[in-house]
Amino acid sequence: MPRGERPLDVGDSPLLRFAADLRSLRDKAGGYSYRQLGARAHYSATTLSDAAGGRKLPTLAVTLAYVRACEGDVAEWEDRWHQVAAEVSPNPEPRPDEGHPPYAGLAAYGTEDAEWFFGRDHLLDDLEQRIAHRRFVAVFGASGAGKSSLLRAGLVPRLAGAGRVVVTTPSEQSDPDLSAGLLIVDQFEEVFTLWQDDRRAAYLDALLAAPCKVVLGVRADFYGHCAQHPALVAALTDGQLLLGPMGPEELRQVIMQPAVKASCTVETALVSRLIADATGQAGVLPLMSHALLETWRRRRGTTLTLAGYEAAGGIQHAIAQTAERTYTSLEKQQRALARQVFLRLTALGDGTEDTKRRLPRAELDHDVDVDVVLDRLAHARLLTLDRDSVEIAHEALIRSWPRLRSWLAEDRDGLRTMRRLTEAAATWESLGRDPDALYRGARLDAAVDWTQRDGVRTSAQEREFLADSLQARDRERRLAHRRTRRLRQLVALLAVLLVLAGTAVVLAIEAQKEAAEGWKSSAAWFVSNQAQALRGSDPRLADQLALAAYQLNPTDALRDGVLSAHAASAQDMVSRSAFPSGQGLSPDGLPRPNARVPTPANDTTYLPLGKRTTPSATVTSMAVSGVEQAFATTLEGRTARVWDVTDAIAPEVAHTFTFPVLRIALDPAGARTVVTVSEISDVVVWDWSDPARPVERSHLIGHPRPVNGVAYSQDGQVVVTWDDAGTIRLWDVSNPVHPLRIGELATGREITAVALSPDGDTLAAGGANGVVRLWDRSSQWAPTEVWAQKVHPEAIRALGFRRDGKALATVGKDDKVVLWDVTDPARPAERGRISGRTTGVYAVSFGETSQKVVTSNSDGTTRSWEFDFDLAVTQMCAAVEAHISRDEWQQYVEAVGALEYRRPCA
Repeated sequence: MPRGERPLDVGDSPLLRFAADLRSLRDKAGGYSYRQLGARAHYSATTLSDAAGGRKLPTLAVTLAYVRACEGDVAEWEDRWHQVAAEVSPNPEPRPDEGHPPYAGLAAYGTEDAEWFFGRDHLLDDLEQRIAHRRFVAVFGASGAGKSSLLRAGLVPRLAGAGRVVVTTPSEQSDPDLSAGLLIVDQFEEVFTLWQDDRRAAYLDALLAAPCKVVLGVRADFYGHCAQHPALVAALTDGQLLLGPMGPEELRQVIMQPAVKASCTVETALVSRLIADATGQAGVLPLMSHALLETWRRRRGTTLTLAGYEAAGGIQHAIAQTAERTYTSLEKQQRALARQVFLRLTALGDGTEDTKRRLPRAELDHDVDVDVVLDRLAHARLLTLDRDSVEIAHEALIRSWPRLRSWLAEDRDGLRTMRRLTEAAATWESLGRDPDALYRGARLDAAVDWTQRDGVRTSAQEREFLADSLQARDRERRLAHRRTRRLRQLVALLAVLLVLAGTAVVLAIEAQKEAAEGWKSSAAWFVSNQAQALRGSDPRLADQLALAAYQLNPTDALRDGVLSAHAASAQDMVSRSAFPSGQGLSPDGLPRPNARVPTPANDTTYLPLGKRTTPSATVTSMAVSGVEQAFATTLEGRTARVWDVTDAIAPEVAHTFTFPVLRIALDPAGARTVVTVSEISDVVVWDWSDPARPVERSHLIGHPRPVNGVAYSQDGQVVVTWDDAGTIRLWDVSNPVHPLRIGELATGREITAVALSPDGDTLAAGGANGVVRLWDRSSQWAPTEVWAQKVHPEAIRALGFRRDGKALATVGKDDKVVLWDVTDPARPAERGRISGRTTGVYAVSFGETSQKVVTSNSDGTTRSWEFDFDLAVTQMCAAVEAHISRDEWQQYVEAVGALEYRRPCA
């Protein structure tokens, strides 16, 4: 047995197992002698024999030379070496006489570490100048970019002589210390992650009103959160400093200067290696500092060496150790989410190494556990979070974390399927959910098979994409099945025809009729398309062609085409009833003759009824009292006014709210109360007895999330609110002083419109995905969902029940208004679908008849949508001044062999 080798016993240490595996590798390579191996590895036979002897761990260089000589997997053995090194060479304990370490490790540099802080002089000069000329300054930077160190170890010592400087974080001090000359609030993002809206608002107000100068340290991915607060945005104008990655010279100072101060030297090779590992990498500073600290503890005399850096694991293995520790600290469900996040953040190489991938935040579900996982991984410096994207902090994580490499190796074909699915779903969404962009055939089968594997988690967008793809496939299969069945029937029919010639004649006549019906359908659609094409240039002719198409083939779709043609000729109206509350128009739903109303853009301009208005500022929220004695508006500037329109000719401003109002709603049954929603989601009920002097009566308490909408029931007894988390709450405001919460429904979806039936038994809600849902409220606190259907391809703009509760109108972003019969809420039936412009629509109700729907627009106008087909035809024909000519008939109708000349309105 060669010198230094011995048998491997059960219970041997990791070092002995490592040595035994090296010997096994030599045997598998052909049993080279150590002299032969030395010639191949360019090391002495003694050195290689000692490496496999198990007495001490060989250096990384010797190990890799040994492995190359034996034609082993170099990358695998490099990882193995680091694992064994970590077990047999634990981090050295600090020497009793070693003094203050020159590097801070993973922790940020504090004020007590100022003498060891280097590399940020030009940024500190810039920051100091900004503070001298501004009261409010913010430093933004990615996690791990060095914000805390810059503020604590860099800025504080510079300003030590300029007065009292206080450094705090929101989690340390819930009320800011305003007695300082300079207040530094580090980790400012905690106000968004730790606190509810009311506490956050109070803290922001205190900072903005502070008599001292304020400097914030904010993680870059919370920039959008800051932008949601207008006062904070105004305070930070021209007062923002963005902290990016360090350049080579700055990194050189960070590496060299602390060592020099500690009377140490750094090998040139180590400096070059560290700069190469860290340059241009966001969030790498804590990892580099940690690697330097461990290298310093492994120094040779007073010299920090490259060998010590490698033994410490370097930046790469420091990341791997941190990743493993953070991952195992997560809960089971969160570990599964973390696995999916890392897989999505990795781009698979094709003949090249895997690389990191910037991931749009929208690709991940908006879920509490997902947010927790991202925050934990970012806090551990593993991920970098930006406003709209997520990425791995350093590509070394992909190469050096064994667990991640094993995930990537488990099912690379499945990961490619996931990547293609993600891209296809994003393309489908960008094309307005075009059915032609859906998956079909083998691609669909492969994607569905992949989603059914253990541990696979898809995004909401991907799930909707696959669901629509499967529905489209089912429709195509049913169509193919019907065609096959018809073909079989035809074959059977032909067989019968051969036997029974007489019967064949009868069947041939029936087939001819079916063919004629098919021809009529095609011809009718051609004429209908001609009508649509002429709508802009010749409305008179377009209306008559739409009627001719329906008369040729009276189907529901062509009937809707006639109703859409009638709606296209309707005029926008301006009146007091153009400004409805969230539940719809005033009770009669009609504009008053000769009424005049103020346009939202100009308080002193009035337009007569029937004229269109295009104000320079749009209305974000409006409400009207049931008797049309007052209405309120909320403009884009969030200025809310109450108007007294008792005198319709000269309405006056009765009250202007002194705080920004996002949403407003008036009691539609008599203007007894009004509800406002402020920027901080404070929902207030006001006594409206005197419109000029509203009195605050109560607050609707219990909105942990921002409120997106508010509406009244038609009798004014119930107020409905919904927030950005999709939770709907119902409040009894019959006693405005003591409102009661009488129901709550957590939908978990983005809600864009809500309506309550007149009897209060049915709740309707529309979502951003075009789905309308109905709930039976027999049990107020446990409503039952009785119906859900995607009624529009895009977001729902407005919902409204008819006064008898038997009909519901829906308005979609797709420029469609739909009437539903909801006599049985569990089985609504579509009664018509009219196309027309719905941009700016925010409310819908019913007019003077049961089939007239009226929508209200943010430019202060209303529009009627007539679903009574006979009435629509009568009105269209009454407006015809010149009937379709024979030449026009021949050009557009007879051209497809359709009817002989006949006036549609004869």
